[in-house]
Amino acid sequence: MKISICTFLAVFLFTAKAFSQEDFKPKLGLIDRASLEMTAYPEDSTADAVFLYDYGNVQFSYVDQIGLVMIAKFWVRIKILKESALDRASVSIPYGESGSFIKDETISDIEGYTYNLVGNKIETTNLTRKSIIREKISSKYYGCKFNLQNVRKGSVIEYSYTKTTPLNFKDKPDTWTFQSTIPAKWSEYNITIPNMLYYKINMAGYVPLYISKRESVPINIGTSRLNGDGMAYRLVVKNSPAFSNESFITTPGDYVSKISFELSSISIPGETVKNYSQEWKDVDRTLLMDGGFGGQLKKFAFIKEIKAEIVKKSTDPTEKMNLAYAYIQQNIKWDGNGGLASKDGVKKAFENKKGNVSDINLMLTGLLRELDIEADPLVLSTRSNGRVFESIPLLEGFDYVVSHVKIGEKTFLLDATQRNTVPGVLPEFALAGIGRIVPEKNEGSFINLTPKLMLSRLEKIEADISPVDGTLKGKYSISLGGYEALRWRDKYVLEPESTYSDLVKKQNPEWEIDNFKVNNKNERLSESVEISYDFEIDSDGGNPETFYFNPMLTGRIKENPFKAPTRIYPVDFTAGSSTSFMGNFKIPDGYYIEEIPKVEIITLPEKAGKFAYQIKQNENMISVNSIVMLNRPSFSAEEYELLREFYDRIVKKHAQPLVLKKKK
Repeated sequence: MKISICTFLAVFLFTAKAFSQEDFKPKLGLIDRASLEMTAYPEDSTADAVFLYDYGNVQFSYVDQIGLVMIAKFWVRIKILKESALDRASVSIPYGESGSFIKDETISDIEGYTYNLVGNKIETTNLTRKSIIREKISSKYYGCKFNLQNVRKGSVIEYSYTKTTPLNFKDKPDTWTFQSTIPAKWSEYNITIPNMLYYKINMAGYVPLYISKRESVPINIGTSRLNGDGMAYRLVVKNSPAFSNESFITTPGDYVSKISFELSSISIPGETVKNYSQEWKDVDRTLLMDGGFGGQLKKFAFIKEIKAEIVKKSTDPTEKMNLAYAYIQQNIKWDGNGGLASKDGVKKAFENKKGNVSDINLMLTGLLRELDIEADPLVLSTRSNGRVFESIPLLEGFDYVVSHVKIGEKTFLLDATQRNTVPGVLPEFALAGIGRIVPEKNEGSFINLTPKLMLSRLEKIEADISPVDGTLKGKYSISLGGYEALRWRDKYVLEPESTYSDLVKKQNPEWEIDNFKVNNKNERLSESVEISYDFEIDSDGGNPETFYFNPMLTGRIKENPFKAPTRIYPVDFTAGSSTSFMGNFKIPDGYYIEEIPKVEIITLPEKAGKFAYQIKQNENMISVNSIVMLNRPSFSAEEYELLREFYDRIVKKHAQPLVLKKKK
């Protein structure tokens, strides 16, 4: 058996025999009293339901006239803890039909039970055959649907079924996930693979295996020609936590613990070995041979006039790159669609002045090549699509294409779909780890998609404080740089200025705002967006003798974004960040700060982050400086506790008010 194991944090190992842990093997149709008496799950008191048992078992067999099939048996037992989980009693099992019996999937052996504790007696309600119906999900898939009866808060529901899948319809088992939106006391997956089938087995996630077992076993396929040895696997996760879509992650599929399969080859005795496995060079070749990808880079006569105009303007390679990028960026509109293949052809997109991401960035790549600039398409996976792993050569993992340019020793990543970016900067949604360069002749390669920019905010306030009137009056300004500027431009650059000013006024209802201005809305995209306005605040923070106010009028971090006490997943901020606040407050003669807060400086290990906070008084001027910096875009689960404490201390410091006292 060829095994390819991909891990994130936890290390999964297949062992020759099971560990000595406690085993769990319940009986279908028989419930224990303790499960019915449970009112809350001890491991997660917030759970509205819990998998008491989630079981899958896959075997391979041979059926006359059909051939090899996968026989998958599933068994689910769920405790309903809250009424919000009652919909789990409605079950729909998808299966495929191709119109030919040699390829159709089938669902059989359905059993279902509902258990309730009535008084001191266990009451069982069986699923009836007439309640099982067939519904159409899509042109290719149907659902076997049923509702378990007599289900209420406190019930335990249980059902099992068998799914038979011809390898002519699907050549690999379904992905098994050990986690879902509710916790699981016991999640078990078994599969026995005959030696004539070679699968790459890919495991990922952060929850460790409780039992990991594999052993060589004899297999009876159903025909003597195919009978022989195989490998049996048993994998168990115990007390798996519910997966919650936490903040600062890419997409849930990158984090849940799961096992998936890719067919590498079939070696049936007496027949030629059929190879399905591919290497990255095969993926590259597939792309270059595809008419919607590589085929679009061969003929660019339609763009010769644009090439001529650029050549007239400059002979410098970098300037020519910038001119080509600006032309495509400003003249070809993105329709919002991703994908690797051109929709109707690059030439058609050029004529219509509109296309998908492949149309636009393959057009840019071709134009750059016409200008004798080394340019190749680079394929990647967006954050919502999930990470790509070098150990798994699959074309299906990619859903976006940009242009990779090399001029001398410098490299640039260009995405001309983005109206508000500059050459070398990818949008945040495209920053998901790695991308693959697909050159025309040489072997492709991976590069890290390291963010070129940070999220940068600098807020300033110059204000006069009048304790007698209870007012703060002054000028506010903010400078948005890097990805903060890009976020703002993407949202507001095509909107009237009043759209953003109205939002600011809505967010600060106690402020009177005048002279609202936005500078560099989109004139110089490599520079910051500058916003300023005058403001006045009526404060109820005391009286002329004692005046209270929080100097962090803006830029204050009011709550910790990391509320969970622990986290098993890494934290992904997309990019590093720098958030600064500078305040200068003029107070009337005769006032002083009752107690100046202590200077706070916190640094994360290896210079990963820093928080600095300081307040000074010099005669009648109070200066406040706060800076929060994260120098890395991601942090491991082991660093989570430090990161959470880091923000706890920021929140606490930012909440401290100042007390102005009038001298006696």
